[in-house]
Amino acid sequence: MARDYYDVLGVARDSDAQALKKAFRARAKELHPDKNPDNPKAEEQFKELNEAYAVLSDESKRKQYDAFGHQRFHEKFSSEDIFRGTDFSSAFEGTGFGSDILDALFGGRGGGRGGVGGAGFGGGQRRGPQKGQDIEREVEVAFAEAALGGERRLRIMRSDGPRELTVRVPAGIEDGGKIRVRSEGNPSPSGGPAGDLMLRLKVAAHPSLTREGGDLHANILLPLSTLVLGGTAMVPTLDGDKKIRVKPGTASGAQQRLSGLGAVRRDPERGATGERGDLYAHLIPAIPVELEDRTRALFEQLREFGG
Repeated sequence: MARDYYDVLGVARDSDAQALKKAFRARAKELHPDKNPDNPKAEEQFKELNEAYAVLSDESKRKQYDAFGHQRFHEKFSSEDIFRGTDFSSAFEGTGFGSDILDALFGGRGGGRGGVGGAGFGGGQRRGPQKGQDIEREVEVAFAEAALGGERRLRIMRSDGPRELTVRVPAGIEDGGKIRVRSEGNPSPSGGPAGDLMLRLKVAAHPSLTREGGDLHANILLPLSTLVLGGTAMVPTLDGDKKIRVKPGTASGAQQRLSGLGAVRRDPERGATGERGDLYAHLIPAIPVELEDRTRALFEQLREFGG
């Protein structure tokens, strides 16, 4: 569920409670599972609609959603937090449908009937078993691991003791990116669901490559003679070293593009696209600091010819 909640409901960001409820009822009539049997897409849109209404219809949740933005809000709050305390019975009035369908779709998370504030949102009294605490941890991953994806074996210390698990590193994730692992946080002390594990990734530097989104860059030092006369050069990539041709008369700082040898590109809404970016080799002349007598004589001779 990656779309902005205001877009899901089709309302302006300053819409009041009545406008939100009106928009929700109209969309709920269109997308309700009873009207769209055996339509998985409509069911997902209906879930998305109810999640958007659960947040925007609650003043406290809405303030935090506006403050954090869509992605960070979901990193901070779980589905249980989002739906806890939402009174859908009044929202479904006039639609011809009841709100009981939500329990089936959300596994019992379809909101309460009493409008009790949710945990993490400054609400009132809590009801029933509560979710365990989340665990936050920083994890360092290799440059290639973040760029192309992979798996990382972790040992997490929880309130009930150590736990080992394997976590998937999403392809194309960047330094500072977060991974939420559901139900791998501390267990609930009252029989509720376990908290979540929040991982903040620190991407290790690469000795030769830098990254901008899905594209990679490498500075390739070459003898001046190679740039002038042409030749070949080796470029480090995440798939091993690649040989490139250097044309005669190549200017200092010229770049060559190695298509499809970058990191996996990520879409802000959909995540990893499966498509890789490019690698740009920047050709830089290696200027010697100290010259042998013979080399100096050759450069002086070149200068005499205007080179």
